[in-house]
Amino acid sequence: MSGDAVHGLMELGFSTYEAKAYLALLGKSPVSGYELSKLSGVPRSMIYEVAGKLVGRGAALTLRLEGAVRYAALPGTQFIEQLRRESEKRLTALRAELAGLNRAPDLDYVWNLEGHANILAKAAERLDAAKRRLHLALVPETIEEVETPLKHAIRRGVRVVVYTTRTVPMPGAQVVVASMPEQARARGGGAGLILVVDGREVLLANHLGTSGARASWTSNPLIVFIAEHHMRTDPYLPEMFAALGRRAAQLVRSEDRELFVHREPKTPRG
Repeated sequence: MSGDAVHGLMELGFSTYEAKAYLALLGKSPVSGYELSKLSGVPRSMIYEVAGKLVGRGAALTLRLEGAVRYAALPGTQFIEQLRRESEKRLTALRAELAGLNRAPDLDYVWNLEGHANILAKAAERLDAAKRRLHLALVPETIEEVETPLKHAIRRGVRVVVYTTRTVPMPGAQVVVASMPEQARARGGGAGLILVVDGREVLLANHLGTSGARASWTSNPLIVFIAEHHMRTDPYLPEMFAALGRRAAQLVRSEDRELFVHREPKTPRG
């Protein structure tokens, strides 16, 4: 009996005994309750209750042969299709119910997210919601995970600017390349992400790709402004600092100079 099949059925709401009994019936039907107990390993004291639940789910059928009740499995493909139809029906009804209750969250609050997959799913959702412009900063290794919604945004006519640490192919977008030393990346929380959508909301994440991935999502105007301003100006500061030459040393405190010298910006068109 496949452990993966048992686990898959349990994820659909089956108990362990129900999953084992159903798989046993798929292997041999029709059978009596006594036979089903032996085939599945479900205790005889529980088998009739378990078989009854399978019948209630529509996963098994009953028939009378020679005066005794026997059980047969609904074929797997038919049962999965039945589950799909029932699930779609329930989801459609639930969607209608929730639509009447739904209210957009107040994004002036800072909402916290955890988990790499959850954060990238939120990024994809907000990319899909963009109408005018996107500013996105992230490492090249993460771009693949949001590449599809980025391309969709470009096709919708959204102005897309991507800030990253090496040239990446992104036709229709402006790609700003700025190197970042490991020390600076570590200080910022490892692999991170900054996404500003239409100048109205921002998603900030760090430690992506690790179990400690965290993010904050908000439309607080001050935080959005700081994040967008940082992305749009920071890559050019080292070049401006270098152009000032000795004058820069007079303008910038010594302890702040490291903020201006760790990148060499380039702006190729994808």
